Amino acid sequence: MPHENLKAQGLLRLLTQGLLAHAEQKTVCELGDRSQYIGMSDIGKGMECMRAAVASKLGLSATPAASAVAGLDPDALARTLSRQIILQRGHWQEHGIEKALTATGVKLLPQLEICIEHSGVPIKAHLDFTLVWGGRRPAVRILELKSNERIPDSLYASYEAQLYGQMGLLYACWGEPCFSVPETEMELVTFPQAVQAMFGVTLPDSPNTVDIEAWVLSISLSEVRPFGPYLADEMMLATCLQTAVAIWRAAEDIRAGNLELNDLYYCRGFHPLCDWCDVNADCPKFRDISIPADSACGLELEELAILKERKTALEGRIAEAEERIKQTYRLIGGQDWISTEDHRFRIATVAGRRTLDRSQVVDTLTSLIGDELKVEAALEQCEKAGRSHERLYVSKINKPLKSAA
Repeated sequence: MPHENLKAQGLLRLLTQGLLAHAEQKTVCELGDRSQYIGMSDIGKGMECMRAAVASKLGLSATPAASAVAGLDPDALARTLSRQIILQRGHWQEHGIEKALTATGVKLLPQLEICIEHSGVPIKAHLDFTLVWGGRRPAVRILELKSNERIPDSLYASYEAQLYGQMGLLYACWGEPCFSVPETEMELVTFPQAVQAMFGVTLPDSPNTVDIEAWVLSISLSEVRPFGPYLADEMMLATCLQTAVAIWRAAEDIRAGNLELNDLYYCRGFHPLCDWCDVNADCPKFRDISIPADSACGLELEELAILKERKTALEGRIAEAEERIKQTYRLIGGQDWISTEDHRFRIATVAGRRTLDRSQVVDTLTSLIGDELKVEAALEQCEKAGRSHERLYVSKINKPLKSAA
């Protein structure tokens, strides 16, 4: 049995090394040396946490290199593999979505690059998919893919900033030689020139007469939800460019020893993306009291973290099983109970939760009473606030992984 475990560990180690190597190669091939420019994802990150954005420009990361996998202990190996599976799932989905869109015959530019310099700062945007239609009503659609464990109710501000930056640069640089298409001879041409060379489609010299929108496709393992449309906005583009300059200048100051990373603005409120931050190990946001890992309190805290991880995984499995059974039940046209030895199952329609639409109540009462201020005052007197409660947050520390002794 120990021999088989060693073989299993060897297979996982090989897979982890391959995932890391593939990520490194893909980054170099598609994005180049990211320390040499500011990208749209950097800008989005910088708007929420300048410290994290600058740290990425300085090459600070908790992710080991592919060459270091051989020295990872089993626990570190498992954490690295789990993280890479989640992070790289988006690339696999991107490949599948590209094949699906191409199969429709739509004219599609994958990973279109826009390269500019602003206030001496090199800036690049990489658009996941750019769809083009010519003719009498030319149109362009930017699609940005985001892989999510669960589809969010609304987009993170960093995602929206990334999209506004892409959209703004496409519009502002339309007729400038700033566009390149990977794996083609199209380098530093105008957008109409790129489209003409790739598809034989003629676009206007100005974007003013073109229907241009940007969308985000949020993709989980079983659902896709579009968010948009987003339109070009000069103020948002100006904000993105200012953020890019701020990130670049801060990185220069830190390299020169004129600034410390922890002097920069960081996300102070609760944010779910903090768990994925590569530099959260020593973030000022998490000033803490260190507890020995082998103390009673330390052991209990670690046990709680493990239990919550198991709970999350179990809830996911339960949701998948329930959905699978519901689909089967509907397919067989089930109306009655399905029984096993000790349990019975049935799908029932449960009435939705009834709520009051406050704005509609105000409008209705105002039309009856004729005084909106009195209506608002009366509603405020009738409102009841729930009691405050405590919530325990458990967050991962992403510190550099140590090699096995």
